[in-house]
Amino acid sequence: MQLRRLFYLLIALCLCMSFLSCDKQGMPYPEGIMGNGDIEAIVVNEGGINSNAGCISLIYKDSTVVVDVFQDVNHRPLGDVAQSIAMINGKYFVALDNSKKVEVIDPITFKSLGTILYSQAGSPRQIVPISETEAVVSDLRQQLVRIRTVPPYGPPLEYISVPRWIEYLVSTENKVFGMTQGGLYVFDADNINKEFARVIKDIYNEEDTKTCQMLVDKNGMIWGLMNQKRSGSVTGITLKCVDPKREKVVKSYTLPIGNPDSQIPGEIIGYINYNRTDIDPTGTWIYFNVKTRSIKKNDKGEKEQQSVYRMNVETGTFELYQNLPGVSMMYGFAVSPEGEIYLCDCLDYTRQRGYIRHYLRDGTKISHKVGVYPSQIYFPKNRQ
Repeated sequence: MQLRRLFYLLIALCLCMSFLSCDKQGMPYPEGIMGNGDIEAIVVNEGGINSNAGCISLIYKDSTVVVDVFQDVNHRPLGDVAQSIAMINGKYFVALDNSKKVEVIDPITFKSLGTILYSQAGSPRQIVPISETEAVVSDLRQQLVRIRTVPPYGPPLEYISVPRWIEYLVSTENKVFGMTQGGLYVFDADNINKEFARVIKDIYNEEDTKTCQMLVDKNGMIWGLMNQKRSGSVTGITLKCVDPKREKVVKSYTLPIGNPDSQIPGEIIGYINYNRTDIDPTGTWIYFNVKTRSIKKNDKGEKEQQSVYRMNVETGTFELYQNLPGVSMMYGFAVSPEGEIYLCDCLDYTRQRGYIRHYLRDGTKISHKVGVYPSQIYFPKNRQ
């Protein structure tokens, strides 16, 4: 009887482990190859402000996790409030807001290759390349910061004052586009100067959409998400398309929000606070989230759920992609090249380690415990 009980216990344990990833032992990696094609996803964890706990987590294809690879490899913290990661010239560039720096990291070993430390006030956020040797970094302090993306990295090359705070940037057609609450600002990449900036005023962000990144489709068009409003109420989710050559909105498509009191399962009944967006590798489908009526009650006793919709950039048609029952709020959102959804879950936002919730297409949810305040998911280009 005891052997049978032990047998059943082992089976239950194996099943639990298959749906909850475990930590890899991170030390030491003196000559280790951390990113040789077997990494499923890279996670940027902000860490609590003033805690120096920003870190990068690696989720492997076997569902094991290295929680803080930079610390493990370099034997020092990454920094305070990690904001974003970008692959530029074959290296990872990681912006650290409260540390006022950009860390340059080898994508295979995760060793530090250099630190771009700000010499004046700044809060680096997002990084986009503007040439073969340079990039610009958005900043909370109404500035864009120009940096080198080839050795020697050194301090920033230039601090450029801009009219408004810009979070998300896109660089295309030798121009830099920055979304603000006052419109989409356009700068010439080889002469970023607020005196020569243009603004496209009929596309802008607001409090609930400022977390939506701009997206570039397969035709080189730029897309931004807005909430359509009527008499102060949100009545739809609008995706607007900007032609970067003509610097104007050329297309606009809206997914209507239905009656918020409707009890019809699947009905779109509301929008998501701090929505997120992503685009598939072919540049054809744009993904975002809405609130829909569910059949079952959630943890709050409400028949509501988040649902992922997507829009085809060629036809402007919308379709339901996947329901996400049990999701109340997300701190980050991404769709993998295989079309699987990843969400950043910060739990109760009390500086405890959060989770990446990985949703398979059949609805199965796999949880990966990562660092504190996970906020961005990046899929390596060399995934096998």
